[in-house]
Parts: sequence; structure tokens; C-alpha cells
Amino acid sequence: MRTITLDHEGAALVADYYPALAPTGAPPVLLVHGWGGSGRYWRGTAERLREHFDVIVPDMPGVGRSLPVRRPYDMPMHAAALVALLRHLQIERAHVIGHSMGGGIAILLAAQQPALVERLVLTAISLFRTDAERRFFGMITEVSGVAMRLRAPWMADLAFLRRQFATRFFYRVPDDPAMLREGFLDYLGMDHGTALASARSAADHAITRAAHTIAAPTLLIAARQDQVMPPANVPFTRASIPGCEVRWIEQCGHFPMVEHPDEYTAIVREFLAAPVAAQAVG
Repeated sequence: MRTITLDHEGAALVADYYPALAPTGAPPVLLVHGWGGSGRYWRGTAERLREHFDVIVPDMPGVGRSLPVRRPYDMPMHAAALVALLRHLQIERAHVIGHSMGGGIAILLAAQQPALVERLVLTAISLFRTDAERRFFGMITEVSGVAMRLRAPWMADLAFLRRQFATRFFYRVPDDPAMLREGFLDYLGMDHGTALASARSAADHAITRAAHTIAAPTLLIAARQDQVMPPANVPFTRASIPGCEVRWIEQCGHFPMVEHPDEYTAIVREFLAAPVAAQAVG
């Protein structure tokens, strides 16, 4: 593995590059993390996929190692950062896998730069069905923005607080204190302006409009017990993306790549390897 640092909009964009152990000539895989996280929760997935794929795992601007930023990043700016990263690496086409808000960023990337995206995998993502849902999300965002000002790194040292934070995201909280601490630290350290700008832009109608135009074969991986992205929204999300296939993971919360890493990776591998004509819808 090697680490890449790219200047984007005057800020450092840091990514890990995992070369394939047994290259097949397939397009590389770009893993895009979600809001409040960093690329490190993709490490297990990257290690599994690198058997046959080069894998690129960035920390999106405003979080993890890609700090500080000169101005807040919203979702379109994050998509632009990914385009810059792929061009810096001279990658003409890639499989793009986005999780949660990273899935929304991946949708924008696939819609705006279709020549760059070979196949698209969306994980634990839900598109808004109504303006009422958007307004409710907007209200939650503003309240959360106030609460986020109370964050402090020392909070990650409190085991009960780490576990309370994690219960929203997992069906069964992993027995891995170090991993939970890392994830909590990513949230605690996220740039405040970027946190708000990214969340606000998630409610923009542009995301759904972009979804309607996606040309790449697309897979949506949904978790049955996801408390963050409601499973009830999956049919709408699927219908918003032409030809979208859906696979469910049972007894799983918002992070299937962490709770069920082998099953998750097997689903991804199967989709990326399947001939386009053989991919079934649903």
C-alpha cells in the first residue's frame, strides 16, 4: 500500500492505494466513505478486494487525514475532489463504491462524469421521497450542527459514550474497542463547516435528478436493520436509478462492510465480475 497526497482547492486530499495482489486488468475500485467517517472503515474491504483489483481509499476533504480545509466542502465539491484524484492517478475508468453519504457523492460522480465510472455500488443509501422528508432532515441537520460544536477529542476515551454513539449504526455493536474509538474520533475531528455543508447538500433535489441519469450498471446493497437509511426508502431509491439491482443483508445495521465483511465483499465481487447482460434487476 502507498499513500497519495493531492492538493485540491488548496487543501490536502489523502488517499491509500492498494495494488492488486493478482492483477486481472480490471478497472480499479474507488471506495467512498460517508459523512462523519473516514477511509479507515473501508480497510477490511480494501484488503479483501485487492486480491484482483487495485483499490483506492481516500479520506474525503474535511475529515481524517484530509484536514484542514480552506473552505467547507459540500457534496458536489467532494465529487469534484474524486474526479481530481482519479485524473491525478491517470485512471480512465473505475468501479465506484459509495457508502451512505458517500453513495450520494458517487451518484453525482457517475452522473456528471459517466466516462469515469465502469460500475457503481451504493451501500446503505436512501434518496428522499418527499419534500417533507427533506425538511425534516434539514431540521435535524441544523440541530446537529449546534450540538457538534460541543465535540472534543477526549470524548473518544469514554467507553460508554463510544458505545452509545455506535448503537445507532450497528445491529450488533462489534466487540472491537479500538475500531469504535477510531470511528468516534473521525466524527469528533470532522471539520464543522464541511459537516454542515455536506449534510445540507444531501437534501438537494440535484441528487435525485442525478440518480435518474446514471448510465453505469448499478447495485444497491441495503441492510435490513439500518436505523440511519430507512429500508422503507429502498424501493424508491431503486426506482430512481435506471436498471438498479438490489441486494439485502440481514441482521445488519448501517455498516454492512464492518458487520458482515465476507458477505458484503462477496456480493460486490459477484456484481463487478458479472457480464453486463447477465445482471438481473432486483
